[in-house]
Amino acid sequence: MNIAIIGGGLSGLLCALMLEKRGYSPTIYERLPKIGGVLDSFKRKQVLFDIGFHYSGALAEKQYLYNSMQDLGLLEKLQLEKYDGVFDILNIEGEVFEVPQSSSLFQAQLQERFPTEKDAIATFFEKCYESSIISSKPEEFVKIDSRSVGDVLKDIKNTKLRKIFLHFTIFYATAFFEEASFDFYAKIFINMLDGTRKIEEGGGAIISALQNSLMTTKIKKRSEVTEIILDEDGVNALVCNNERFSYDAIVSTVHPKTTLNMLQNLNKKQSRYKHHVEDLEESPSFFSIFCLIENEIVSNIYFYEDEFISVLPSRTYEGKTVATILAGSKYSEYENLSKSEYKLKKEQECAYHLERVKKLYDFGEIEVIDSSTPLTKQHYSNGAEGSIYGVLCSAKQKSLSVLMPRTRVNNLYFAGENIIAPGLIGAFLGAEILMNYFEEKK
Repeated sequence: MNIAIIGGGLSGLLCALMLEKRGYSPTIYERLPKIGGVLDSFKRKQVLFDIGFHYSGALAEKQYLYNSMQDLGLLEKLQLEKYDGVFDILNIEGEVFEVPQSSSLFQAQLQERFPTEKDAIATFFEKCYESSIISSKPEEFVKIDSRSVGDVLKDIKNTKLRKIFLHFTIFYATAFFEEASFDFYAKIFINMLDGTRKIEEGGGAIISALQNSLMTTKIKKRSEVTEIILDEDGVNALVCNNERFSYDAIVSTVHPKTTLNMLQNLNKKQSRYKHHVEDLEESPSFFSIFCLIENEIVSNIYFYEDEFISVLPSRTYEGKTVATILAGSKYSEYENLSKSEYKLKKEQECAYHLERVKKLYDFGEIEVIDSSTPLTKQHYSNGAEGSIYGVLCSAKQKSLSVLMPRTRVNNLYFAGENIIAPGLIGAFLGAEILMNYFEEKK
């Protein structure tokens, strides 16, 4: 079987490696001159910065990502790093809450701090443990949990305690998002508390490990797929750089909305499917400031005031902390600007967020090296509206509108953070579940 993969980011490379292990030799089409997408790292002034990966849960021994990377032979090529102490510090309405690297310790700390909520906290953790197992088995995936985080938090009355729990929705949706899917929340919540790790050299190290593991995959860079060709039997070819290439199956790791716009002459059933996908709500956009901070920072710091902002340290450089400042931003405010207007808007937003973060905490001198807007994210992900995590992982969309790897168009498959789940966990899950549709070659 001849298989094409559209997109050379994390999901595209993962799909290629897993297909190779099943006996296939796929071809990856990447429209940019460099693979990696938003997971990659970059250097400015000799300083290494992470773009879209800073840390992840499920990386402790025997946890999901640890086991998956080990099975793929990636773990031996990566250096996992534990945080020195707490991994997150939350500043909520002037009060500080530290998040330790242990779910049982976190539960005990919260019960001590909120004694009147002791039983409700225990119940909430119990429900999270029940839903925290991550499995790529098809029979597990089809079990739809329609509960939102708000549904499960109904017995938690203290508003600050609710916000502490809802902090974890920011890793795949938006801050304090009550309508987030509880099923995925529980997996993030427990696996982060018990298995958060950084990776030395950041997301770029994961991309390098994947690329160096590929043996028979062909990677075509600067190769943008502009059309996917189909007939009554399904997709059978794609068009790249005005040339047609035939394939038995096509796996798209770019956004489903972008993918379906490449198709022509859809029948009524396929058109309804396309409209369904187009109606899906997107996760929010972010503005990123890549900087050097004078003072040492070892934990990720989140500020929840009128507006959310965070400071995520990656490593040190010449005694300074290499960090990314993340804040909410709007794609709509950038999409129709001229080049000069865009540059001015970007400078103004960067200065605004920098001033905000300096007022919130004494970081010492902050040297801005680079910054990125929602348009930057859109450019690297070829997604929709510059969304940071693709399709919003809400309870409603996961239970009623879930996207499956097998699409309504024969021989066309989806992978990536827009289907099963976002982030590193979602990329691995999506690729592994996709493999159930491809028989292993003998």
